[in-house]
Amino acid sequence: MKDPSGSDLSKKSVEEPPSTLREGSGGPTERDPSSIIAEASHELRLPIANIKLLVETLLDGALDDREVCKRMLKRVYQESDRLQALVTRLLSIEVVAETRHELKCRWISLKERADYAAEALEKRSLEKNVRVRVEVEPVSYIWANPEQFDQVLLNLIENAIKFTPSGGTVSVKSLENSGSFAVEDTGIGMSAAEIPRIFSRFYRIDKSRAGGGTGLGLSIVKQVLDLHGAKISVRSQEGVGSCFELEFPGPSRGA
Repeated sequence: MKDPSGSDLSKKSVEEPPSTLREGSGGPTERDPSSIIAEASHELRLPIANIKLLVETLLDGALDDREVCKRMLKRVYQESDRLQALVTRLLSIEVVAETRHELKCRWISLKERADYAAEALEKRSLEKNVRVRVEVEPVSYIWANPEQFDQVLLNLIENAIKFTPSGGTVSVKSLENSGSFAVEDTGIGMSAAEIPRIFSRFYRIDKSRAGGGTGLGLSIVKQVLDLHGAKISVRSQEGVGSCFELEFPGPSRGA
């Protein structure tokens, strides 16, 4: 079996993800559903409580001060935006779980999907003044479910933008091995001790360094990769940046 670039994938074995990034017993992909609900409820509680407090303050008289009112309404908007992002990510996890036994893969163009992801996140990158570059060979193809692969790219690029200071760069690059690519940034990086934890649900790197987030994006990435039998490795250096390298296997024999 050859992919559209001509590489022979019929004899390629599918390796397990690196041991430092695998989800063991009790990890995000195996956790009891009641535990996931409890964690989600905890995360949802804070923005809801903040919105309620802000509205109560407005009703108690803050509406009379135009500047205070404007500032608080901006806070309400930010909290509702955070709430929306959290709900969207939770729904994405549910969709991935539901399609676990119905995965429909096909050859997809890495360049087309990377261009789409960069365009979809253009507003976010412009707001941060971060350049997103797609350095992908036209002959690079990935064997994956298109919708779920888009989730992987969108989450990885969005995460890179979030942790990259103004003037920095996020790059999507095709690698030498068939089905492999990298998402690299010139961001704040992270310590070696943090890397094994970043794919856990609701885990967030120090908010003071990047403005927080839902803590679900990389968990969704890991769940989709496990579903595809794909590998991911992470290299990072604090103050220099991070690089996520991914490798998707081709179709199994007879596919």
